[in-house]
This record gives sequence, structure tokens and C-alpha cells, in this order.
Amino acid sequence: MRKHSIYILLIFVIGCAGVPTRRVSMRASARYCPTSALIEVNELCKKHDMRYGFDTLDDVVRIFSSEKEMRLLLNSCVGYFDGGIIYLKRAPIYSEGKIFIPAEIEKIITSGLRVPFKPPFTIRTIVVDPGHGGKDPGAISPSGLREKDINLKVAKYLEAELKKRGFRVILTRSRDAFLTLEERVNVAKKYKADLFVSVHANSNRTKYVSGIEVYYLSPSRLNSKERAIKLAKMGSVWPKNIPFSARAILWDMLLTKNYAISVEFSHALYSTFKNLGFKVKVPLKGPYFVLRSAYVPSVLVEIGYLSNKYEEKILKRTYYQKNIAESIALGIVSLNKTYTRLARADAR
Repeated sequence: MRKHSIYILLIFVIGCAGVPTRRVSMRASARYCPTSALIEVNELCKKHDMRYGFDTLDDVVRIFSSEKEMRLLLNSCVGYFDGGIIYLKRAPIYSEGKIFIPAEIEKIITSGLRVPFKPPFTIRTIVVDPGHGGKDPGAISPSGLREKDINLKVAKYLEAELKKRGFRVILTRSRDAFLTLEERVNVAKKYKADLFVSVHANSNRTKYVSGIEVYYLSPSRLNSKERAIKLAKMGSVWPKNIPFSARAILWDMLLTKNYAISVEFSHALYSTFKNLGFKVKVPLKGPYFVLRSAYVPSVLVEIGYLSNKYEEKILKRTYYQKNIAESIALGIVSLNKTYTRLARADAR
């Protein structure tokens, strides 16, 4: 179970037994997830020779045997099973002194297969971040072409392409202005973005290096457990009545989910660029602040090398800037279609 017990101190009432009484209507869970059949956790334990624990302080249900372990949070459609995140069609609930869990849990436990995390994810709001700006010019080509200017032009073309396709788009900067890295990621938080795309141009001391590069957060910088604890202490996102350890679980799930979607996003962009004839490298891992701290699925796109004579020349051209923008937009459309299909499949 990825050893979450190392940092979350949960007090469990162990065994297949009743739990303290508190009245919560079964109807309450309907507003969280689609409807599906429920099974009482005590019955599931007896049927499969398992035990369960219920932390009454943090609303965490632990279902386990010597070989398997699952943790669920009441009224939440996400949980953990043997080291992976799972998504449920309906949330576990508490009613009349009993815990009811979705019947699909039985299939997950008996199959022995880890269920992939497939949340209903629809892209509506996208933050586009033109790198550098103001006093920070970024890379400068031999002829004096400044990265900050190219980034802004491509970002504005991308904004137009995405708006044509019905997305809401927010630019972190729409003029030649300096923004700190923290100010950039705060835009994503402020507008509750679904995606964050940072646009940059590259440079290298070796003038022959060329090509588009797409970065997602390096796994070594994910540190979801440690960051979840830190964010849970801040307590600014989840309702105040949710206990600390439950907030830590939710943050860990969110960070892990965002990371997974970021990886998929980077590969969607790679495939789009490649199919359209661009020279593009396989998605790369990066430690960048904007990928780590936006708290939404994020990628950083290096649209070419200003240090390369050929790429410097074409990056100046409007048609090429528009082609780059359109390719990124098509990659986002592709990703959105993938998750729309998953959401429809889950609903069936």
C-alpha cells in the first residue's frame, strides 16, 4: 500500500463488527458519484475472509487481509488498492451504524488486478504560460531574437486556437511583463485550471542541437507523500471539517492523479507533433517549478532551439508559430477526447 501508514497515523477499530452510530442518509452520496449497487462492508469481509477497520475521526475505511489492502474515504470516489489509486462509480457511505461500499469493490478485490485511476476528467479551462518576459529575456539567438518575444507570440496563437475549439483560456501574461514562477502557477490556482501549458524556446552551446521537447515533472520531484502533508497543514483547499490525515490522503491522490495526466498529456503532444512532421523528442522528465507547483496537470513545451540557425530562422516566421500553436491545441483536443470516452465508459 505504498506505505502510507508511515506518515498518516490512523486509529482503526479492527474486525468485522458494527461501528458507532451516527445518522447519515444514503441519499447523501448520490451527489458525489453515479449510482451503483452497495454492499455492507461486514458482509464483504465475511464472504472473503477479510477484516476491516474504520477510523471514526478521519472517515477512512481499511479493508485488508494478509495479502491485500484497500483504503477508502467516505463520500469520496477515489481510494487506494495495493499501491495504486482506484476510481469508483459510487462513494462509500455511512448509514444507520453501518458502512456501505460499492459492489464493484468485491470485483476489484477478487480479481487481484489493480484498477487504473480513470477519473471523469474534462478539460475546460487551460492556462497558457509564455515563459520569461520583462527584465528576463530568456534565451537570445545569435541574431538577437529574444525567447520571451517568441514565447508570447506562440502563446497568443495558442490562445486563439484553443478558444476556437471552445476552451476557456487564461494567459499568465499578455504583454512583455516579468512574472515570478510563483505568480505564474498562482494563475492556474486562481482560475481552477484543468491544464497548465508553459511555452519556451531552447538554447544550447552546441549549435547543431535542434527539435521540439515536451517535459513533464520528474518522478523524483513528485514527492507526493511529503508534499501532501505540507499542503494538508495549509488547509486552504478542502473543507475545514475534514481532519488533517484525510486531507493528506486527498492531496496525495490529487498530486498522483495530476502527475499521471501530465505524463499522458506529454505523450499526446509528442504524438501530435510527430504525426504533423515536426522533429520532436520523446517526452522528457524535468524538475521545473511550474510543473511541480501548479497543482494541475502540467507540461512545458520547448518549441525549438534559438541557438540552431535553421530553427532560429523558422521560429521568426508567423506561419511556423501558428503551426506550433495549432499542434499543441490538437494535442489537447486529443487528450480531452480520451478522457471524455473514459467518462462515458464509466457511466455505462
